[in-house]
Amino acid sequence: MKNILNEEDSLEIKRRIQKLSETDTPLWGKMDTQEMLVHCTIQLKLALGEISFKQQGPSFLRSKLGKWLLFSNVPWPKGADTPAEMNAEIASFSLSDFETEKNELLNYIDKVRKHTPLKTHPFFGELNMKDWARLIYKHLDHHLKQFGS
Repeated sequence: MKNILNEEDSLEIKRRIQKLSETDTPLWGKMDTQEMLVHCTIQLKLALGEISFKQQGPSFLRSKLGKWLLFSNVPWPKGADTPAEMNAEIASFSLSDFETEKNELLNYIDKVRKHTPLKTHPFFGELNMKDWARLIYKHLDHHLKQFGS
């Protein structure tokens, strides 16, 4: 499975982010591109411990079977639950301009790649660096596909 620590995979994700436009429309979901960028950046801030959170979501997600499903090749369902801190409908996202949000996400990808260990995940609990790297890639890939990238 691809992961954000792999240089080639990281560059691929970053190229796809750089191609995003403020006018891109989602193929599903309610977020616009700018909200999606913030949503993805918040995941990285949670991983780094810059944003605090409470454990949430079904305990099944922290089980071996839940993690196996997470890291399988099964795509994430559209409209899947998300931690409250990352939810554009619940959290008050402070939005800057589009290019600033895009650059912040790109910078946080680099920051996460250099930082170990990462914190626990609000839904999935303890993850090693390899699993975090896979999760981050899968999450970014999911949302980039949401906007046709």
